[in-house]
Amino acid sequence: MKSNKGKRLLFSLGVASLGLSLLGGINEKVNADSSTPITTIASKNQIPGTKSPSFLYGRGLVTTHTDKSHNGKLYATSEHYVNGTPTFLIFESLNNAKSWKKISEINDTHNFLANNTPWGNRYQPFLYELPEKIGKMPAGTIICAGNSIPNDLSKTSIDLYFSKDHARSWQYLSTVAVGGHADVNTTSNGPVWEPFVSVIDHKLVCYFSDERDKPLHSQKLSHRVSKDGINWGNEVDDVAFKEPAARPGMVTVARMKNGKYIMTYEVVNSGEWRTNYKISADGLNWNASDEGTRLAYGGAPYVVTLHNGDIVANTDGSGDLYINKNNGDVRAWQDIKTDIPLAYSRSLTVLPNDDLLIVSGGPLKAPTDPNSNDLTSTIFSFK
Repeated sequence: MKSNKGKRLLFSLGVASLGLSLLGGINEKVNADSSTPITTIASKNQIPGTKSPSFLYGRGLVTTHTDKSHNGKLYATSEHYVNGTPTFLIFESLNNAKSWKKISEINDTHNFLANNTPWGNRYQPFLYELPEKIGKMPAGTIICAGNSIPNDLSKTSIDLYFSKDHARSWQYLSTVAVGGHADVNTTSNGPVWEPFVSVIDHKLVCYFSDERDKPLHSQKLSHRVSKDGINWGNEVDDVAFKEPAARPGMVTVARMKNGKYIMTYEVVNSGEWRTNYKISADGLNWNASDEGTRLAYGGAPYVVTLHNGDIVANTDGSGDLYINKNNGDVRAWQDIKTDIPLAYSRSLTVLPNDDLLIVSGGPLKAPTDPNSNDLTSTIFSFK
């Protein structure tokens, strides 16, 4: 299969069902599912040109750093599979995810083939709102990072776009990293994948998966830092397993209540398919040789910190959530039972009242799968 998603599908199908367990044991299983009904954001029949598997890799956002009239708006995007050139579709909800409306799409305006055809914004979009001014972009600017890839999958480019008008229009900002063929079977100059953006110490940070260090590392996690969102510093490794075949990937990062940072990432080709996590004092120095601590079975994780300091994570090994009330202490994880379906890279967004917006592109499917996913959302409350 040609994409990273195909690799994960083959791996997960080849692993025996090991059940769900946390390192040190689950302290408590809490039945706390108080989610709202699942809402369809988009389906194959709603958008002309959509082809199977339609949607994957859902991402959500809530605006909290703009003027009062726009605070609290919800946004969503995902991978969108089409017959022509792909774009990242942007959806907005003004009623707490009860309904959604497509308001824009992000066209690839930076990478072009020889015939002037754009590559297309194809995989792994990520939405982020600037909490403060970065370069010429004011607080409240919305950033979309994603992977621009041509139809033949020959190249990968993690590009950033920005919107100053509440996601109505988008402009190209910069390129963080450029890689080779979007295929996990490359032996050198592999692809770059899966951007995650945050502001740390008044700088824009982009974490990503990197396959360009083969054969030493099949894949590693790295980041680059920018003061203005345009000019990027040197690449810094964050996770690099000693075992060359191991593939840490799909990084997410959150600041904990004690000021330190927690990073989650999946681990493939190193025994059990699992999610690991590790902690950094400043979010920029992670000790790349530290392979982290096992959190749970399954990959494609996401981690956030609630306003009350609780850490919440998930994986695509289960529909459950995992909560930690003690800054990532390995003994403090609890399993929160939910009735929400598991999904490939299901995103968690903390709302102002500490509810979670969960955006799902559905279960993992290869790009050639004839079945379609809907892009959906729900609101989960711990109350």
